[in-house]
Amino acid sequence: MIKLKYPQYNETVYKEQLENGLTVVIEPKKGFQKTYASLTIKYGSIDNTFISYDNEKKEMPAGIAHFLEHKMFDKDGYDAMDVFSKYGASSNAFTSFNRTSYLFSCTNYVNENLNTLLDFVQIPYFNEKKVNKEKGIIAQEIKMYNNDPNAALYFNTIQNMYPDSHLNVDIAGTVESINKITTDDLYTAHKTFYQPANMQLNVVGNVDPDEVIKIIKENQDNKTFLPAKDIKRIQAPSKKINDLNRRQMDVFNSKVAVGIKGDSALGKNIKYELSISLLLEILFSEDSDNYAYLYNHGIIDDSFGFDFDCNRNFNFSIIAGDTEYPKEFINNIKDILMNAINNLDNYTDDLELIKREEIGQHILIMNSIEATANNLGDSDNNFINLYDEIRLINDITINDLKEYGAKLLLGDNIISNIIIPYSNK
Repeated sequence: MIKLKYPQYNETVYKEQLENGLTVVIEPKKGFQKTYASLTIKYGSIDNTFISYDNEKKEMPAGIAHFLEHKMFDKDGYDAMDVFSKYGASSNAFTSFNRTSYLFSCTNYVNENLNTLLDFVQIPYFNEKKVNKEKGIIAQEIKMYNNDPNAALYFNTIQNMYPDSHLNVDIAGTVESINKITTDDLYTAHKTFYQPANMQLNVVGNVDPDEVIKIIKENQDNKTFLPAKDIKRIQAPSKKINDLNRRQMDVFNSKVAVGIKGDSALGKNIKYELSISLLLEILFSEDSDNYAYLYNHGIIDDSFGFDFDCNRNFNFSIIAGDTEYPKEFINNIKDILMNAINNLDNYTDDLELIKREEIGQHILIMNSIEATANNLGDSDNNFINLYDEIRLINDITINDLKEYGAKLLLGDNIISNIIIPYSNK
């Protein structure tokens, strides 16, 4: 195992890639009673067009990655969640645009739970009757999200930024698309993407790294895997963008979002990700002059927030909130964004303060085994973890914010989205 020491935090991270390609990252936490593990597959909702393991071009129905995640727990005659419960563990899973993660936390029986996690994820079982039953369950989930104004605002904004991409469909898909999913589709997706070489297992908590890696190796050695194959995703760069979109829903005040579509080529650049995150904090945090102005003028309220999502194939920011003045909201946010680079020299002291706050947040993360496990890095970012990020954040300057901000804040890549009450015309 590779041993990465961080003496200033009294932490050590262990990393090893097994012969079958599975990446294992372990961080023992002395004094913690609980252990948390997550098994992540680089397969998400945008990975619908690909060359299958059997060398066939596939165009899968939207939502299949999320559907597959649901069905992985449902085995022949039992539910994997019940096995975790038997060993005192709580388990869960989630699907994002480019990841699927399965996880558990426990205080005892770590070895048994690790075996359960690896077995139920790596050994597929799909039954046509159960698959058809699941379609009804997920359809209700989709309808619920479609009627949620906040979810609608978020996904409609992404759809406007990426109208020519698989990002333009909800992670769960549509009622129509999931009804097209077959058991053969699920087996094909699993065979193609659920290869050990496309997986990473993170284990954080009250563990002995040597014991953990021994258990994992024994588990993998007892299975027969197909030879690893490079995964060929077919994803043309998104070039289109739609600007203003309006939708009426059952809301009291209008909900407004401003979206910024980033250059997909920058998605793997960790310094870009950290610099843009700091820039947005300078511009829109509750301590900023901009926030105070917008709040005091009634343009925003406590619902106001912002986010930056940076991944290997895409990156975007969404700035959103409830408001009685949607036009003023959009105009002010766009004005702040387009003048940001020219005004940055006035924010040198603010940057240092925000960097200290961000480093403080990273240090707080170290007290959470779940948050630590989710911030151990992966091959997309050269395994830069939360400890490495602290060093990088500390080195970021105003010039970095200018450089990367200029690459994001182009003007023609900024869109807006409004949800208005039914009472409005």
